[in-house]
Order: sequence, then structure tokens, then C-alpha cells
Amino acid sequence: MKNAPIPENPARVLALTLGGWAGGVAWASADGVLARLDPGAAAALAAFAALYAVGTYLLDGGIRAFLHRASRAQWLAIAAGADVLLAVAMAAALAHADGLAAFTRWPLALAAYVGIPLAAVAHLAALAAPAAARLRSPAGGSPGAKPAAP
Repeated sequence: MKNAPIPENPARVLALTLGGWAGGVAWASADGVLARLDPGAAAALAAFAALYAVGTYLLDGGIRAFLHRASRAQWLAIAAGADVLLAVAMAAALAHADGLAAFTRWPLALAAYVGIPLAAVAHLAALAAPAAARLRSPAGGSPGAKPAAP
């Protein structure tokens, strides 16, 4: 039997992983599971999620190459949007009596356990992604490069 390499599909891996994680966080926060955690454990879980996302980006070349299909400008826009959404979530949490506990309840738990890890990866990708390619005509492709036919 031949050892044929298994073709990777980073888009599918990311979609299934992020969808499963966001669904699990949504379910746990709506059911009150995250609210029953000790505050230290909740913070450790959020930190683990962020470190796991960053570690995946740094260590998995296939995922990183897939994410680098977007240009630096696109990643900067995504990172700025993530920052705005996290700032809105922080303002909403501060409006509650216990701001940190608000991040263990629906919908702010998605910001803590999904949004922050994705924002961290967006910032890394913005730093490391290639700049957008400039449009250049091939050598001699300019209309002034060749004289007109006699």
C-alpha cells in the first residue's frame, strides 16, 4: 500500500474549528457554564484560547500560507475592525456591575473567547502578510516603448 499524502484543506479546517469553538462558547455561555467558573479559571481559559490561536498561526505553515493569501492592507482592516468590536464589548462589559463576569455570559463571552484570539491572529497576519502587489506592465508593454508602424 502506498503512503499517499493526505491533501490539506486549510479553509475547511479553519471553518470547522472556528465554528465548533464559537458554537461551544455560545452554548456554554448561554447555559451558564462559563459563569460558574472561578474568575481565575475563566481568565486562564480565555488566555489559553488566545495562545492556542497564535500558536496555530505561528506553527502551522499551511494555515499561515492560506491566511497570507490576503494582503497586508486587508489584514490591517480586519485587525482594526476587530479592535473596534472588542472596544464596544469592553464598554458593554464596563456598563455591568461586575465587568469581568460579564465576559462569561452571552454574548460578551464570544468577545473574550473567540474575538480576542481572532484579533490577535489578525494583528500577527497584518504584520507578516505580504504587501499587495503593485500593478506593473510587462517590460516594453507601454505604448511609448515601441515606435508606431511606418
